[in-house]
Amino acid sequence: IAFPVVRDELANPTTAAPLGLLCMAFEKIFAGNFGYTGKAITFIASGLHTAVAFWFIFISVVYKTLPEPSWFSNTTGIGLAAAKVYLYWTAGGYFLSGFSLLAFSMFYVISLYRIHANEKISLPVCWVQLSGPAVIVYGFSIFSQPGSDEDEFALLIQENKDHFFQVHRRLYMPVMHTLFAFCMVSMASSLYLLRSRWKVFREKQFSPAHVSFCAPLISHANAMQCYRSSLNKFSSTPPRTIFKILLYRYWTLSLICGTVLLFTMTWKFLMYLPSWCQIDVEDDEMPPAPNETVVTQLLKNGEAGDEMKQNYVSAAVLQANESGALVRVLQDGKMKYVRSRRMSSMGFDPIMNVSELMSERDRLLQHVTYAANPSRDRGGMSSFDDIHWDTLHEPDRLRASSGRRKLDFLSFDASTMMRPS
Repeated sequence: IAFPVVRDELANPTTAAPLGLLCMAFEKIFAGNFGYTGKAITFIASGLHTAVAFWFIFISVVYKTLPEPSWFSNTTGIGLAAAKVYLYWTAGGYFLSGFSLLAFSMFYVISLYRIHANEKISLPVCWVQLSGPAVIVYGFSIFSQPGSDEDEFALLIQENKDHFFQVHRRLYMPVMHTLFAFCMVSMASSLYLLRSRWKVFREKQFSPAHVSFCAPLISHANAMQCYRSSLNKFSSTPPRTIFKILLYRYWTLSLICGTVLLFTMTWKFLMYLPSWCQIDVEDDEMPPAPNETVVTQLLKNGEAGDEMKQNYVSAAVLQANESGALVRVLQDGKMKYVRSRRMSSMGFDPIMNVSELMSERDRLLQHVTYAANPSRDRGGMSSFDDIHWDTLHEPDRLRASSGRRKLDFLSFDASTMMRPS
């Protein structure tokens, strides 16, 4: 494991967002399988998932970002860990399910509003909203089961069984109905945003961010199955009602679509994987380190936080794009770590090209300048009018390394940056 790369990815909310999906994959594969080995890996992955959730929330506060669907894999995604840990430890499953439900109640509505109020949030991030309520439904479904072997034996007594079903109809099913409604709201929202932002997104080259369309849709289909199971178990309505028939058909449709999408994206992912893993940095421009970017200076000054409604890209996303990623390459017969922007995506966001990056950073700087002096006219205003050059400009950033030219992102002349050395 390249630990410097891991640390670098975890330092920014944008690049740290997909880590929860990796934990969820381990939990899904090993829980209930491979004996004690599977049990150990499930607990390790769930513990890591929980630790990542607290770390992710911490760095999001540091970066002054507001909730959006990219948060879900690291926070509400713990609902999957709850269902898997429950197989071995009932109390642990209940705790993780409660934690994920709390995270959902705190982040979901804000995220739903922001993706519709902010056109700069990328389409893959918007689509990830499907996984928010879906994973919660899956994790909450553990409350429909007896908590121990003793409880299961107790249900053999008809009086206890009647009480069990009565309590669940009164308390458990209303929560499931509400979560099901959120799932359908997320699906409608995702389809609307897919239609409205597809024109811009389709111009992006295929990247790992595109693969993020798979897991949310599969999670949604899984949530429909969990809801159907609870409905059939606790509902007093006949099994062949119109609603249950439509629900079954919708679940089948979402499962088929999710499966086709999964196989298609997996095939394309494997086709592109060699090019993503073999990065040529010989003639690449070296971006600045994260702590040397212009956006970082604005963040340190508390000037570049997210807003509920904004017309600029989040500072965390811009910093990730400006500094690129830390990669391990072979140079002069040795493995070295260098920074590069020759990545196809940063977290759930396709990477910006140079002109997009400069334009969006210019927009952020204009917002910061206007916020500092609202009386100024925004039209035609230079981004650097009220920004101290000596604070942002550091001569050390122009120092060459490993024969690569240092990329000066302080220049707004994109054509200059594209000229050969």
